Amino acid sequence: MDGDERITSSDDGEEVVSILIVDDEPKNLTVLETVLESPRYRVIRAESADEALLALIRQDFAVLILDVQMPGITGFELALMIKQRRKTSAVPIIFLTAYYNDDKHVIEGYDSGAVDYLLKPINPTILRSKVSVLAELFLKQRQLENANRALLEEVAQRRLVQNQLRELNDTLEQRVLERTEAHKQAEEQIRLLMNEVNHRSKNLLSVVTAIAQKTASSSPQDFVKKFSDRVLALAVNHDLLVRNQWRSIEASELVGGQLAHFGDLLGKRIRFDGPSIRVSAAAAQTIGMVIHELSTNTVKYGALLREEGRIEISWGIDAESPEPLFSIRWTESGGPPIAVPSHRGFGTTVITKMVEMSLHGETSLEYSSRGLIWKLTCPVKKILEGTHT
Repeated sequence: MDGDERITSSDDGEEVVSILIVDDEPKNLTVLETVLESPRYRVIRAESADEALLALIRQDFAVLILDVQMPGITGFELALMIKQRRKTSAVPIIFLTAYYNDDKHVIEGYDSGAVDYLLKPINPTILRSKVSVLAELFLKQRQLENANRALLEEVAQRRLVQNQLRELNDTLEQRVLERTEAHKQAEEQIRLLMNEVNHRSKNLLSVVTAIAQKTASSSPQDFVKKFSDRVLALAVNHDLLVRNQWRSIEASELVGGQLAHFGDLLGKRIRFDGPSIRVSAAAAQTIGMVIHELSTNTVKYGALLREEGRIEISWGIDAESPEPLFSIRWTESGGPPIAVPSHRGFGTTVITKMVEMSLHGETSLEYSSRGLIWKLTCPVKKILEGTHT
């Protein structure tokens, strides 16, 4: 019995198909082999129904030629078994018989699944002609199946490519949107920073003027020394960051640096306290701008306009919340009555919108009868060294 073989090609390039011949008489099989001898055919012999079924499991056949009268399982019974198997149900069967030649047997042969019913002795030309037609139909069917399979694979491949292109296009669109949004945010931050530079320059002049006036009125004799000391204190925060290579500074140093120009008021009318926290350079710049803005306003409008005015600054970390939070509070008391301003200028933007955007936090402003109260709450990760982005 031949092994598992599929369609191959002959020496001249034509496809070779397999044909199964089944007969319990070896000499009959030899005759059939002789009749069907051709480079286009591979003829497989089976001398029993069991051998035939085993051959059908191993490989595909274009045609089955069955002898009707066989011991044990007849050709009709074998044909019914073959038709019941899904894999072999469509294989065409030609019956050969020397005994069953009446109409009843012919009809039984066709009912069992035969496409033809030939009587022995067979006409070699007729048999070759019928086998040739069936073999050609088998090859055409295989070609059609292969073409359909190739078409399905091509369709699947094209769908895969389309999906990949769609995903790539979605990714590119998302990146464009992200970059556009990032560009808008960067432009907004640059605009705010430019306004802050301009605003702080003006505020700095106002602070210098106020320092000069208070220094002259309180102590005319040593005006030059005190005035110079307070002006130089304005650069402390910048110096602290430079000295720390713009990495981080202690919160107490940050607050003290921004308030150093108040000199002898620190520890008396101006007090600040909180745990030791190293603030990242980026967060220090933001909080420093707020402290600077608040200290400028208190000189011009707030608690420091009166001798009894006081300022309390405190900060800390709430580690019990689901996300650890940092908070800092500026509280004024003893100053003149403060009303809610009718116009929110750039200074208000600095201590609210800008700090909220930079630190992903929330701010509150309270204009109480006792004085201004400002508070910031934000995630600790936006404040601590090495975590602020």
